[in-house]
Amino acid sequence: MHRTLLGLGVILALAFGPSNALAQAPDGAALYRQNCRSCHGLKGVPPQRMMAIYPALKSLADSAYLRGRSADSIAAVMRRGAGRDMKSFADRLSPAEIAAIAKFVKTLASDSTRAP
Repeated sequence: MHRTLLGLGVILALAFGPSNALAQAPDGAALYRQNCRSCHGLKGVPPQRMMAIYPALKSLADSAYLRGRSADSIAAVMRRGAGRDMKSFADRLSPAEIAAIAKFVKTLASDSTRAP
């Protein structure tokens, strides 16, 4: 009986453990849409109205711009903000959420080269 319960416990841990961990991982794309899209655009290209307000706003779909920036450096900008135009997200997002968004941002430049 003890052996059966132990086997059942191992099966349950294997079946439900990994899925729970994956379910809790932050979704960088969804977080980007919720927190970044209004200024940086859905695919990393800022809308014209935002460019009029913030002329220095960079396109996150520009592979040349992102090439020299790591996900860690993008996360650092999100944590501390950028001048007076971009506020810090450190008080609104967890470190894991910021890291997930930064990782997603790195994919935007490669996404812009794909056909629609």
